[in-house]
Amino acid sequence: MFARFYALFKKEIKIFFSMPIAYAVIAVYTALSGYFFSSIADYYASISLRAMNQYARNTMDLSMVEGIFRPYFHNMVVVMILMVPLLTMRLFAEEKREGTAELMFTYPVSDIAVVSAKFLSSFAIFAVMLAASFVSFIILRIGTAFEIGPVFTGFLGLLMLSGAFLMLGLFISSTTESQIVAGVLSFGALLFFLVIPWAAQSATPFWAGVLKNIAAVQHFDSFAKGVLDTADITYCISFFALFFFLTLRVLESKQWRG
Repeated sequence: MFARFYALFKKEIKIFFSMPIAYAVIAVYTALSGYFFSSIADYYASISLRAMNQYARNTMDLSMVEGIFRPYFHNMVVVMILMVPLLTMRLFAEEKREGTAELMFTYPVSDIAVVSAKFLSSFAIFAVMLAASFVSFIILRIGTAFEIGPVFTGFLGLLMLSGAFLMLGLFISSTTESQIVAGVLSFGALLFFLVIPWAAQSATPFWAGVLKNIAAVQHFDSFAKGVLDTADITYCISFFALFFFLTLRVLESKQWRG
């Protein structure tokens, strides 16, 4: 069973890197990561230099967590929303467009293994992209002493949130035969979870609380501040589990209709 799962996983990785878009996604993500990090670090350095007088020190928070890490991680969530649809839009949609989905369903492997292989292939690629962006923190660490814990917490938050977002994109890809449609719908859905807090500002107290509880950024903020909260971890796991379950139901329905 593991050999069959690994074969599916390996196939997805090979297909991804056989297309030019793979290298474009990695290059764009790495470039944006470096740009945001350097821009935020430069701004933080200039603010620190201007904060030499006592008044500035009393009115500004100059911690690196608030000045660099938190803004950087929040910016990378926005970049993630742009990149995730590009990683997931072809996973099922292309199989159905080319007519290989029916053949895939005849393999002696469970639907859970198929979904897991496709998810883990995209998750592994995104993890590599995150690892590349970690180089910026290593360079900063060489010249500046700072607590490394909040950095690891922030990257853990990006990993968990990316897993949830990738699973949502995979679910949407399983519902259509068009990669473009899957990509657009995935982007729209992810953007919805990003802008929910804006809608909460004009809602009643009850609905404002409900909207904030399902907003992705609301649950990511603790990670960005270097804080591990079980509620935020539960949110990411529940988000992932929900769309994993829905993807399985989509595959089962298509096989039943087939």
